[in-house]
Amino acid sequence: MYQSQAFRLGPISTPKIVKWTIISTLVVSFLALISNALFLQVLGIPSPQYLFSLTTWGIHKLFLWQFISYLFIQPVTTGGISISLLLHVFFDLYLLWAMGSAIVQARGKKHFLGLYFGGGFFVGVMAYASLLLLGSPAPLAGATPCIYILLIGWVFLFPDANLSLFLLLPLRAKWLVFGLIGVNLFLDFSNGNFFYFFVTASSMIYAYFYSVLLWEMLGPFRQLHPLEKKLIYYKRRLSNQFRQLGDIEVQPSKVYDFKTGKAIVQDDEFMDACLDKISKKGRHSLTIRERFRMWRISKKKG
Repeated sequence: MYQSQAFRLGPISTPKIVKWTIISTLVVSFLALISNALFLQVLGIPSPQYLFSLTTWGIHKLFLWQFISYLFIQPVTTGGISISLLLHVFFDLYLLWAMGSAIVQARGKKHFLGLYFGGGFFVGVMAYASLLLLGSPAPLAGATPCIYILLIGWVFLFPDANLSLFLLLPLRAKWLVFGLIGVNLFLDFSNGNFFYFFVTASSMIYAYFYSVLLWEMLGPFRQLHPLEKKLIYYKRRLSNQFRQLGDIEVQPSKVYDFKTGKAIVQDDEFMDACLDKISKKGRHSLTIRERFRMWRISKKKG
């Protein structure tokens, strides 16, 4: 049973990877915003604001960095830099600092990178597919989708942490985070913002499966535990099968002659031994490694 956990919303120390992500986002975002008018109105060429946002135009020009660079760019606004934009950037970076640091401390730098940048790439690919499907030229910019990913990963680690809604109403983290994301999904769908609905849904899907499959953790909602246990079981089973196939290249002599008990190295000897085994015990008696090596030998001989 989950127990209520005290959690400080904000780290005592900031990991370097989180610190440099925040600094890079601030520097790139505001340089792009400040120079946007210069590039468009004076130089008459696409600005960094547009070159680093995710667009169908950019991907078709093979600007593949856009699948990640959109995280460091803020959404284009007609009025330029505004108070609402500054508040949006501050709130996103605050959550990046608080949740990202907690994830690094609990799971390590590798999983922060997997959630934030791996999730950013996944969402970027899904967003590009959505732009093609909807026929929209609108760019995707901003780290908000990956902030959602960090929030969900953080909830897996601290499902019953106590947070306050509007600094007044105390709620458990799982209800607050999933509630706010759910409201956002509802508003986007009901208002016809299907592109942003799809982007947010992609963020949730990535964060959920990353936490269940890579961390092998059960989620904060007990109703989903049977499904999550099955996912973890099949993931482990599939991983073991791939690990066995990988061992063939490293240790090809781990197959033994069924009569002498000696290790078989030569392909012809191995094939004869396997055919003898099939004639006596049937094809189902072959292991995955034996079947895979037989297939490789047959393919090599043409």
